[in-house]
Amino acid sequence: MVDEVQSKTADELEEAQGTPGLVRRTAFEGDGHWFGHVEAEANTMSGWHHHGENTTVGYGLKGRVRVEYGPGGSLSAEVGAGEFFTVPAGVIHREGNPSDEVAEAIIVRFGEGPPVFPADGPEPG
Repeated sequence: MVDEVQSKTADELEEAQGTPGLVRRTAFEGDGHWFGHVEAEANTMSGWHHHGENTTVGYGLKGRVRVEYGPGGSLSAEVGAGEFFTVPAGVIHREGNPSDEVAEAIIVRFGEGPPVFPADGPEPG
């Protein structure tokens, strides 16, 4: 088999497992990686979850993305267009959009196993 360079348009992305308020779409996946696009509705937060053995790296395209984590969800990181973020494997968190416009990000996950595990929330603070 010959290795081929692949390309896709945004319209060709396939819907992936999401969480309420977030739409994840897959561009490419396999061999320990997932690469795709995430869109967050205005003024919304996802449910608490983690990504198992997958480390997540993201790049903001539009709007604001907030990631809440830590004891009782007391810590957060917020990024905008042109900014990068990472979520270590196994960290219980939720992400969303604190702004009045739709937020978008490009996401890459490195690791093995399913990419999303719902959780009750982080340990109490």
